[in-house]
Amino acid sequence: MSTENPSLLDRLKEGLEKAKKPFAYILVFIAVIIEALPDELLPTSAGSSARVATLLALSFILMEILFEIHETIVKKSSKLNRIKSNDLFARIARIVKDEKSPKIQYIGVAGRHGWQTVIEKLLIDGSKDSILDSTRFDIEMALIDPKQCEETSLMERFDIVGPIIKQMSKKIEQISIKQNNGTLSLYTYNHMPNMIGFLINENYLFLALAYIEEQDGEEIFRAGGTDYFVYSKNDLFGGQEAIKRFQGWFKYIKKNGSKVAPETATLD
Repeated sequence: MSTENPSLLDRLKEGLEKAKKPFAYILVFIAVIIEALPDELLPTSAGSSARVATLLALSFILMEILFEIHETIVKKSSKLNRIKSNDLFARIARIVKDEKSPKIQYIGVAGRHGWQTVIEKLLIDGSKDSILDSTRFDIEMALIDPKQCEETSLMERFDIVGPIIKQMSKKIEQISIKQNNGTLSLYTYNHMPNMIGFLINENYLFLALAYIEEQDGEEIFRAGGTDYFVYSKNDLFGGQEAIKRFQGWFKYIKKNGSKVAPETATLD
């Protein structure tokens, strides 16, 4: 529709749309008045007809509004959301905040965009976003084996994974001593990274794909700093299948990788 020179039909549609809400209020008011009027002023037969007509008109308006809400929800659920890695923490914290038993599975490469900016922040005692006070929490994490960064030139720039694993293992030790309502565990894998991201409560998946691109004639491996796609089990674009594949990779890592032992940490 042209906003500069709308047709008569467009004007009528716009006018009806704007009048819908006040008209519904008027119909409700009329229905109340009809019920309140004594039989002397409004005969029974006339009152019944007026009630039916009023309620029928009101029902049509309400049905149309409900259908509009339904269409909006369907359109929203059928749109594949894509977010920046910097938005991960806010989105995930919002989901787990009110959960009694949050469960998180995380697959990363070096952990810079998963451990340091998301999971570690969820484990800060006293923070408004902390999950330490949950009835029960379970966090499983997986990073690449540091040896892979030493043996594969493509992975050299991810050698920070070693120090990050040390940070994580210290936190695992602290959690095991301080918390009796949750578990934190870490695994390493030695295959080429592929699906990375976060699965929350087996229902919400924040997924990125690791990939190789050529830059200035050199192959560069990209991972967690890229955009993430947001899926859920009930979406309309394959969320259930994506979650199933992510869970399959995590199961493979737990079966074929190595579980990292806690590192003795000094507690505050």
